[in-house]
Amino acid sequence: MEKQHAEFVDRNRSNLIQRVTVVMAIADALRAVKLIHEETYSNIFVASTNMDKMRVLLGALNTNKAKSAFYNSLKDNDPFLFEDLKPEEIEQGMEGASAQTSSEVLETESHPQNTTTVQMEAVQQRTEGRQVTWWNRDRSRTRHKTKIEELRRETGKQKVGNLWFYKVEKYMIGSGGSGTQVYIGVSEDGIEVAIKIITKNPKNIKDFENELKLLQELESPYIVRYVTCAADKDFYYLANHLCEYDLVDYMEYLRQPEQKDRKETSLRRIVEEMLLGLQVLHRAGVVHRDIKPRNVLIDKEERARLADFGLSRKLEEGETTMYTDRAGTQGWEATEIVNQTEKGGYKASSDIQVAGMLTYYILSDGKHPFGDGIHCVVNISEGKYSLEDIKDIAAKDLIEWMINKEPDKRPTIDRVLNHPYFWDDKRKEEALRKVGDRPEVQCYTDISKVSKNWKAEEGLKGTEAVERAFDRKDKKGQKRKTKVLGILGDNEQVKNENFPEKFLKLCDYAESYSKDKTFIKWKSELSDDWSDIDKTCPEDLIGLLRTYRNKLSHVWTFDEQMFDRFPDFYISLHRLATDMGWDCIWS
Repeated sequence: MEKQHAEFVDRNRSNLIQRVTVVMAIADALRAVKLIHEETYSNIFVASTNMDKMRVLLGALNTNKAKSAFYNSLKDNDPFLFEDLKPEEIEQGMEGASAQTSSEVLETESHPQNTTTVQMEAVQQRTEGRQVTWWNRDRSRTRHKTKIEELRRETGKQKVGNLWFYKVEKYMIGSGGSGTQVYIGVSEDGIEVAIKIITKNPKNIKDFENELKLLQELESPYIVRYVTCAADKDFYYLANHLCEYDLVDYMEYLRQPEQKDRKETSLRRIVEEMLLGLQVLHRAGVVHRDIKPRNVLIDKEERARLADFGLSRKLEEGETTMYTDRAGTQGWEATEIVNQTEKGGYKASSDIQVAGMLTYYILSDGKHPFGDGIHCVVNISEGKYSLEDIKDIAAKDLIEWMINKEPDKRPTIDRVLNHPYFWDDKRKEEALRKVGDRPEVQCYTDISKVSKNWKAEEGLKGTEAVERAFDRKDKKGQKRKTKVLGILGDNEQVKNENFPEKFLKLCDYAESYSKDKTFIKWKSELSDDWSDIDKTCPEDLIGLLRTYRNKLSHVWTFDEQMFDRFPDFYISLHRLATDMGWDCIWS
């Protein structure tokens, strides 16, 4: 059995390097049974990325016993990956099947008709006195599989460091500024890579070093994965995990008729994953500065990953703005960058506006909110946009918030991802409960009444307005008055103050966020369903919120269909909580 387990590890080496994320858990298990030395464990621990950690770990597995222990630990710690990699002969219970020898693989190479039975193809070549193994690293369909196979057979391919590639147009998959080109390649340990070839010059050296450092530091499912790098006298070679598409090509793929049923959900998912990638950057204090469709890549699992960090910069501790020469791509720049005359001030909010443009681009199937061509730049400068190709009102509200002309009025990336557009039923119910439980909401009918009294009679102090609002002979009214005073703060200071500004704001917001909304006549809309609606409850946003929350507390199970008739309810609720500074909405 150990032999078959060892063959599994050898066969999947490149896949394991790329895909195992629980490296330290496996290392801990092997260390506990003394199958790796303390020095090896330390080297694994200090390695900068998961892939580097896996290289060290796999390099230390020099016996079948150690590889078998690794096999079993992988099975325990990452069963989903294990099932995905498990070879067919094991799936079928054929534990006795053995891996092909190098000579057998070479024989298969000469007889292509036999390849359907091969799980792994290896061609061993002697180059510069070293043994190199090429792996067809998994059984899944990949867009670039044919080109990888053709590259493997090329006699004129080039080797720099531990990277193999062929610098001809056939294998070029991208290009960028300053003459950079991107080619399909393979690393020496079998990982399929996209090799960015960067000409050595003073400007490019700075961008290359910056990009390399960020890639090594920022390991995330939503950031393109760094593999390795190399250099010769003329060029740098930056190798990242080979993805299937960039965003432009992926959207074209989704336009195919057979993708129709999943297109909308796929684009929605890509928006969220792109923003999750930006969240990784911003939480690390990094401003991307070149967000655009070609810099979002789609991997084999169809997950979006942010890429191309040559222009990205990390803010110094305590800084919120960096001043540099203009960077980025025309049409994908923030208003403040377009309008700069000299060095521009880049903030995280600059990324947010461009990410909002990209969100619209994705959800509108390729349109730009600020238009096309030269008009686009002018419109960005002036803040003129159109969201007419977006039907989802939550998406429209989010984009409008992000692309605000004023940087200080744009949300942070955390707040972007907490927008109702991304809320599922559970998140909606949580928001309903948390905001609905606030004492101001539960006492809103009375607060609204007091507010009207205070506005109607000039010169009233805080508690005077409360006293006027309730009948002294009404015991229930006196209890409600006590609650309102408790929220105000029943002390001498409050008695001598004007009615608190925050409650006036609350009533004003409730009115303004109800204007022209679908729920403006919510009592008549819901009267057929609920006969016990409180007639004294104001017919505005907070009145509806209070009704929903009380129903949820007593007799009602959360049902998203109840909100279908009021699609803008959660948007208004979110805006109210944001403007009132109720942080409960974010947790």
